[in-house]
Amino acid sequence: MDHTGRRILIVEDEPIVAKLVAKILEAHNARISTSGTIKGTEALLDKETFDIILLDRILPDGDGVQIFRKLKSSPALRLIPVLILSGKDRLADQADGLDLGADDYMTKPFSLLELKARVEALLRRAGTFQR
Repeated sequence: MDHTGRRILIVEDEPIVAKLVAKILEAHNARISTSGTIKGTEALLDKETFDIILLDRILPDGDGVQIFRKLKSSPALRLIPVLILSGKDRLADQADGLDLGADDYMTKPFSLLELKARVEALLRRAGTFQR
């Protein structure tokens, strides 16, 4: 599995979760950026391009929905796959996240093995993952 050159943005305000997710994805040579806030994420999106975004909905400076709005309003960003990783685990929350435009939704706690598989699937569908 070759993630070489793949850019992954992890938006997560819990440092332990962000490090675990980054560690499993870095194992395949993906280039990882992290942010724990909406403001930091918007700054990264203004200067870098990403192949996939893993997004926590609950951030210290607001709801991740703000990031969706930025992504979906930009022709350059709207096709980036987004996987929500959230503590919001009700079915209504999951449906809401998918209705907003997320490509996938996982609730915390989650399996790192399943997360890796879902990220790879999204990258394959987007045409940016090579086996």
